[in-house]
Amino acid sequence: MRTKLIVDAGDAGGAARTVLVADRPERFGPLSHPQAWRILCELARRPDYPGAIAKRLRMHEQTVYYHVHRLAKAGLVRVVREERRQGAVSRIFAPTAEAFGIELPGPGHATAPARTAVPERVRTFLETFTREGGLIVIGSPYQHGPFLTVARDSPYAVGLGLFLGGLAVGSRVSVRLDTEVKAAGLEGKNLILVGGPVANIVALDLNPHLKVSFDWQQAWRMRSSLTGREYAEEDVGLLAKIPNPWNPGAEIAMFSGLHYGGTAASVLALTVSSDRVLRDYAPGREFYRVVQGLDRDGDGRVDSVEVLE
Repeated sequence: MRTKLIVDAGDAGGAARTVLVADRPERFGPLSHPQAWRILCELARRPDYPGAIAKRLRMHEQTVYYHVHRLAKAGLVRVVREERRQGAVSRIFAPTAEAFGIELPGPGHATAPARTAVPERVRTFLETFTREGGLIVIGSPYQHGPFLTVARDSPYAVGLGLFLGGLAVGSRVSVRLDTEVKAAGLEGKNLILVGGPVANIVALDLNPHLKVSFDWQQAWRMRSSLTGREYAEEDVGLLAKIPNPWNPGAEIAMFSGLHYGGTAASVLALTVSSDRVLRDYAPGREFYRVVQGLDRDGDGRVDSVEVLE
């Protein structure tokens, strides 16, 4: 089975879903049982351990354990974390994807979107990743981290990924959840972080190393030690590129906001406004740009950016 990304072709700005694709229907056999399907849907709403699922669905606990075991063996659910409860370790399960599908044989007939030429400034900015590879790190869609947040930045990561396709990065850059990067100790890789420290725990760990950082007192603010300015607007974002503090031989590119609107602005800064945003970028030097997202066409979505510093 393979994991793919599915985007609604009728909604250019819509969210994407990961889809687990199989070429044989029997691979999804455990889903044919109504109780297994109810359990999977409940885990999609809120990952939990089988005993808690049994209480929520009013099923016998052994029945839930049976179906969870079959779903896990088929690769349809996985353990996302472990918690100690009353002296025992409980395994928290979640679906392995946000959708499941059967892929029929054949080459397919849909036409992929045409690639847009990537400006030379962007190629220079991302040259480390195209040459050496790395990880795009997005926040987990489940409650996690010290703030127990659910990341909402994945659509912008998808947009960034589609843009990076024009660089022919191929398999050298892969996507990981922040929780996976932490669990596997991959912080020393070349990283492209999407999302601020509230939603992305790798960005939270990086925060003390930033010259434009995120600070929590009465509310989240962005503080710049370069200019002394502070920002609290929801659509303010940070585009940065710095050496990786956990591995001086690697680099980190950061697309972060106080809220997901700011993250959208930081991605747009690179994908749409690189001529202005990257004007002073020089390889080998730390780079920071604070941008504000603008909705010029009045459709409720950020479509342009203003450089604040």
